[in-house]
Amino acid sequence: MQSALFDIINEDGGQFPEIETKFSFEPFLNYLKERTRNEISIKKNFFENVLHEFKLIFEVHGTVNEENIVHFEPVFRLIHASLNPPLVEEEEAYWAIGFPIGQKICFGTDKFYELQKQHVCQDQLRISQNPLDSSDKTNMLYAFILERLYGINPAKHLELIHSFEDATSGLQKYYRIHIDHSFVDVNVTGELPIIDRSKIRDEFSKTLNFEIIKSILPLDQIRLDGFSILTVTDVTAQQALENIKNMIIRGVENSDSYGHVIQALKILAGSADIEFSLLPFLRLNAQVVFDFKNKKNSIIYSLFQNNKMSEDHIQEILDQFIKQPQILVFSNDQSPEDKNIQFFWDKLKELDVVNYALIPIAHNKELVGVIEVFTKKKVVLDEQVLARIFSASTLLAQLLKDEIVDFETKINEVIKDKFTSLQSAVQWKFNKEAWTYLQQLEEGKPRPIIGDIKFEQVYPLYGAVDIRNSTIERNKAVYQDMVVHLELLEKLLVRLKDLHSIVILDEMIFNCRRWLQEINEEMMDSFQIQVNEFFNQNVPEVLTYFTEYSKEAHTLINGYEKAVHPIEGIVYKNRNILENSIQLINSGISGYLELFDKELQSSYPCYFEKFRSDGVEYDIYIGQSIAPNKKFNEIYLKNIRLWQLTSMAAIGKITHSLLEQMGKHLLTTQLIFVNANLIDINFRTDEHRFDVEGSYNIRYQIIKRRIDKVTLKGTSERLTQPGKIAIVYFTKNDEKEYLGYIQYLQKNGTLLDDLEELELEELQGVKGLQALRVGINFTSYEAID
Repeated sequence: MQSALFDIINEDGGQFPEIETKFSFEPFLNYLKERTRNEISIKKNFFENVLHEFKLIFEVHGTVNEENIVHFEPVFRLIHASLNPPLVEEEEAYWAIGFPIGQKICFGTDKFYELQKQHVCQDQLRISQNPLDSSDKTNMLYAFILERLYGINPAKHLELIHSFEDATSGLQKYYRIHIDHSFVDVNVTGELPIIDRSKIRDEFSKTLNFEIIKSILPLDQIRLDGFSILTVTDVTAQQALENIKNMIIRGVENSDSYGHVIQALKILAGSADIEFSLLPFLRLNAQVVFDFKNKKNSIIYSLFQNNKMSEDHIQEILDQFIKQPQILVFSNDQSPEDKNIQFFWDKLKELDVVNYALIPIAHNKELVGVIEVFTKKKVVLDEQVLARIFSASTLLAQLLKDEIVDFETKINEVIKDKFTSLQSAVQWKFNKEAWTYLQQLEEGKPRPIIGDIKFEQVYPLYGAVDIRNSTIERNKAVYQDMVVHLELLEKLLVRLKDLHSIVILDEMIFNCRRWLQEINEEMMDSFQIQVNEFFNQNVPEVLTYFTEYSKEAHTLINGYEKAVHPIEGIVYKNRNILENSIQLINSGISGYLELFDKELQSSYPCYFEKFRSDGVEYDIYIGQSIAPNKKFNEIYLKNIRLWQLTSMAAIGKITHSLLEQMGKHLLTTQLIFVNANLIDINFRTDEHRFDVEGSYNIRYQIIKRRIDKVTLKGTSERLTQPGKIAIVYFTKNDEKEYLGYIQYLQKNGTLLDDLEELELEELQGVKGLQALRVGINFTSYEAID
């Protein structure tokens, strides 16, 4: 142990606040005297001897001060003996006595002095979010003063953590400094100010408001007498883990952040020569892939790059590792028994690897990745070192899990940006394309072009449920509401004219009456544009004028504004009734189709897409290219066709059952188009949807767009009729297949016994269309399981 003055806290910008301090033994001696009076054990003699030694040294050297403090080393040793257990090795501890608040030490263990002289201590954690600054240290000081003078305990205690680079390892070392003020007296010049505790403590956060406290109790009125005890603890391992936790909280967003995590692992391992690589198990279509873009220090990546092992061979080893995860450790002193693993180790040695460990990392029992630990120098990589590294496994698991989530997010972002929201049946192909896109991304270079997403040789199925005469009904509703609107506005304008006659009102009244005479249902599309412009531009100007200049007009205008409210106003009554009825039908159809889709996917993966208008239409694509891992059989096609026919009958019954709930009674028609030939579909990135590929296949799209208005040959009667299902087809084979389905559904009561075999008028560019039409039995219905 040694006695010497040494400034421990003198870094720029981090000074403790200026406050008068005086080194004194008085608080400690008072403590000993109190203990001596109350002590009955053998310690009483020891305390009396200590007090006697103090008396002798005071007689020789007088009161202690900075000039004579070196002469008090004998009593410093007695203080150490008094405050520490007798079995503690004094030279193994970081312990010291300092001036009040500990900014200057005067006695301590050799180890403490060596630590302070190794390096000028740096502020806590270069990557920490909240390093202690001067204001923090001021708050620490005030917390101590409040506790002594007022008995107010702070909500939390701040601590000092300092770091410096170890000369031997070249790594950061972290030390926690605890300052014990037990033997420091707080003295106030003048009267002690009264403090209202309710005003200085935030009731929500339970923290002290130090700005208010500083104004009530300035530091220049306070003097600290006594000495502080400083103990320093090596917290390098704990702080390394804390650094990793900070990275997780902040998010590993760049290579620098990743480098901080690797540096923390080196600190934890205690060697700068031990290298690390974290590899998350990124799963693409249930297959583990690795993104080495930011992990180029990986040894596995080096095996790829240097052609030491094929990708398939490494994948085989990793698959084996995933099935049976265990810590694998290789060194020149050990040889694996597994020949496959031995081959892997032989290839690692060709890369000058001396030690290598592969540690599995699990998050909530799910394997999320591995950490590679390796050296290219003769460095100890034993069980103790691996145990220290493994202590970070929980944090590393969260880090790897975050990378996996980030990877999945990026894949989905590419899909949403370049494609669309996708169904599980085709998601796998878009995942592959998105992964290829991310792999080709390079900073500073043009973005790569997304390749075509194509599914070849698939069977298409098309269905449409249309609301009969929806356009006519919509025009009728608009007509009825517009008549109400014009009549209401005319009455308002006449009454406003009685309040204040201006010429513009005469013109507006004239227009209302003229339009009421001219309006009719057939001309609504062109007529309503002109009238709506009048409602939306001319009328508001006049109403604003009367609102500002005539109080009597307020009640009249308020009544009109309520009437033209889009949701509750009488002017929108017929349109709202119609739209609510349409929405009721569409919701019923969509809800059933969602169940229908789940049934389809349980049989064989297929692409199902529906579109809403006045009714619902949908496309279904099924074939081997959509689900390459499941063998396709035409039985799946027959199954889905029967399901489609059954679902159309169910939808027709549902929409019929909703009539009682509709404000406006609306009927639906059901249409199925059977295309016997396979087609190719291609994803259109400009429209974010699938479309047919090739000139022959485009014919399929043309027919889909035109058959809803097709008529029976030689008549003006439309094929689609309410309460019936129309099936359009080309070939006799299709006819035969669907006749079998219809007969089956007629027997179980789903369809009526009114089947019609029909010829259709030619569509532009399309000949030879035929149709079957059959009624839905609304009184009895048996679903297909």
